[in-house]
Amino acid sequence: MLEEKSIDRNQIIGFVLIAAILFGMSFWASELQPEAPKKEASAAVLEEVPEEAVVSDAIPAEIVVTDSTAPAPETIILENEVVKYTFTTAGAQLQQVQLKDYKRYNGEDLYLVNGRQSMAGAHEGVFSALVITGNEGSQSLTMTSGATTWTYTLGEGYGLTWALDVEGAANVTLDWKQDGIRNEKSLKNEAQNTSTYFWDAADASDDYLSDGRDDEETVSNIGWVAHKQQYFASIFSSETPFTTAHLVTKTPEVIDTGHTRLFRSELTLAGTNGGVHANGLWYHGPNQYNTLKAYDQHFDEIIPFGWGIFGWISKGAVIPMFDLFDGFGWNYGLIIFLMALIIKLVLSPLTFSSYKSMAKMRVLKPELDEINERHKDGDAAKKQQEVMALYQKAGVNPLGGCIPQLLQFPILIAMFRFFPASIELRQESFLWADDLSAYDSVFEFGQWFTIPFYGDHISLFTILMAISTYLYTKFNNSMTPQSGNSMMQQQMVIIQYLMPVMLLVWFNNYASGLSFYYFVSNILIFGQQWAIRKFFIDEETIHAQLMANKAKGGKQSKLQKRMNDMLESQKDAGNRRMRRMDK
Repeated sequence: MLEEKSIDRNQIIGFVLIAAILFGMSFWASELQPEAPKKEASAAVLEEVPEEAVVSDAIPAEIVVTDSTAPAPETIILENEVVKYTFTTAGAQLQQVQLKDYKRYNGEDLYLVNGRQSMAGAHEGVFSALVITGNEGSQSLTMTSGATTWTYTLGEGYGLTWALDVEGAANVTLDWKQDGIRNEKSLKNEAQNTSTYFWDAADASDDYLSDGRDDEETVSNIGWVAHKQQYFASIFSSETPFTTAHLVTKTPEVIDTGHTRLFRSELTLAGTNGGVHANGLWYHGPNQYNTLKAYDQHFDEIIPFGWGIFGWISKGAVIPMFDLFDGFGWNYGLIIFLMALIIKLVLSPLTFSSYKSMAKMRVLKPELDEINERHKDGDAAKKQQEVMALYQKAGVNPLGGCIPQLLQFPILIAMFRFFPASIELRQESFLWADDLSAYDSVFEFGQWFTIPFYGDHISLFTILMAISTYLYTKFNNSMTPQSGNSMMQQQMVIIQYLMPVMLLVWFNNYASGLSFYYFVSNILIFGQQWAIRKFFIDEETIHAQLMANKAKGGKQSKLQKRMNDMLESQKDAGNRRMRRMDK
């Protein structure tokens, strides 16, 4: 079934954890309370495995030429500075696509096509071939068999332009089969980020099949179809949209450790003027935002930067900042540090507002303790009313420390999506991490055992991120001592200190660049809060101002009024129940 624009289960878990950390720590520190159905996944689960051999079939079985009278097939190569295409005239097939600027995780040459691909539907027999070199170095390959002619042209950069002419045909259905080759260290992560994307020409929007699961769908009026892997893609586009497209992704057999997904796309082209005459672009290359965007066909939508505001932040702010620093040729670890620093500086007004609000709550602590003590065995609703009255008179917003944190949440999620999707970090090293786009590992124990949910290795950046999160939680809690000993407070403390452990488990298999970014962000937050408390916040002055507000009677905010009204309603309802019981 078709999957609407969404995020997968692991990403949802990550978002919830991050949101809970932000909201939970701010909530506790400020002492708001003074005391579309999918097809079932394949049963085969991809596991991390030792080095494998990639299977390569010279010619797919369905187009092997058996006619002994036919001319011998030729092999023809089109190449430029970044890509090398290898064709055979047997069935006019594309046999290999090598990306020259990239390597597999094990150092071998990187292929997007290496035998296990075929394009059937207009490919019968052995084609005659003609290669022409243009004035500016472009190369054109024309292959003809009977009424069918394929023309491919390679210029600079990635992508072949193609043209198909089939005289006398009412329509042609191209049966495009491709097995995605494993190119990354983590087969599981790569497979989970591999799927079929397509562009709906009528709605001018992209969509995709399930990531990491078997799925299929039939759609119509499609401008392009992408067999998208984690960092690379094969995109087949047509200037005249495909009238229908039947799209399928399958999970390889467990023993096939050299492939991520099995792509099957049947694309129908309608005939006009006595035949099928179509043309377009066949892209094989990296999922690099600026490269894909330059084609002006919305190819860049296959990069999962996130939907809505998360994608806007990534494309409008994060990518330009990253590209600026990348242009200086600096190490990517330094670039990540500078990005974290700049983002924290930009958000510093919100951080200051949040900290100032927490300082106000902190200086009211003695009076809140008095209220708790008076009502420790009494009416909880009455206690809450007194607390709200204190807030009103002192001019304190109990949510003042939480709201600025929540306003930062979209940026936090945008960064969560940006780093794992950025091919620029692929195979870039920093300190002990040899690939910032994959997990860093300081110790491998998979040869002996694997820890469920955790993995078979230890990621040091993840440990540092989890420790800094724990220290940040403890630091915030220490700034505002506990008031009371309610069940909610106890649960909040447990949740806060459980979060770093959950992050330690979940981030162990995620991109080390992301863990490093969150670690740096936590360290910078410590620095910001120290500087604010040292140079900008005088708690004695704040206390004097709050007491002056209290003496004037204060002004009730809309939030406080709503909360008081709610408490009054609850109290009245309780009184009515008591009267009914007395009767």
